[in-house]
Amino acid sequence: MNPSGILKPLRRLFATEARSPASAPSAPAAAAGDACAPVVLQHTWAPEPNALKLQANRMLLPLGDKRRYASPEQAAESPLAQALFALGGLESVEIDSAFVTVLMQDDADWDALMERVPAALRAHLDAGKAVLDAPPAQPGKKYAFGFQQVTRTPEEQFKLVQQLFDAEINPAVAQHGGHFTLLEVKENRVFVKLGGGCQGCGMVDVTLRQGVEQRLRELMPEMVALIDVTDHAQGDNPYYQPSK
Repeated sequence: MNPSGILKPLRRLFATEARSPASAPSAPAAAAGDACAPVVLQHTWAPEPNALKLQANRMLLPLGDKRRYASPEQAAESPLAQALFALGGLESVEIDSAFVTVLMQDDADWDALMERVPAALRAHLDAGKAVLDAPPAQPGKKYAFGFQQVTRTPEEQFKLVQQLFDAEINPAVAQHGGHFTLLEVKENRVFVKLGGGCQGCGMVDVTLRQGVEQRLRELMPEMVALIDVTDHAQGDNPYYQPSK
């Protein structure tokens, strides 16, 4: 690659931000994680010179899940990845919780892709299209009715939640410098405290409600509420800083 080409994405990013300060996500839009709200995208640093990484103001995959596709054929399960590959000039597409990262081919028009990829991503999500296709229904399980009655002691619930935090949640948020501490499980309510990059992060509600809470309900259907007791105003190193 021409050495001057390494700087093209960075120059384009800074120029775009300088021209359009209104495009930065507002605090309410970024924090709410409302699937009905307009999609807001934030450029995020990536180590590869030919990478474009975007953060959306909603969860794209469950927390801890990540999909990477090196070709349109590999992306058969993801309408979102297929839409991005259709732009041309991409080596790969990676989808991770609230992030999308594309690697651009060396001979691609990077300047054009820096505009076309965010536009295609925003259009796909604003239209309510799926990130991943739903798996086919299992034979004999087309319909599911009734309620599952679960009885566990608070000690058993605490152990179950702690195992989930250790195995899935904390390894995932550690990538962003954050961590979850389980304080107590009482009357089917889970009390947590967030630290590191999660404390004061503008995306914390998205992570909690569309990621952690949904995963907890899969394992602990009797849960009444997930309660965050963190003093987010005291966070000194949030991973995502909402606009003032």
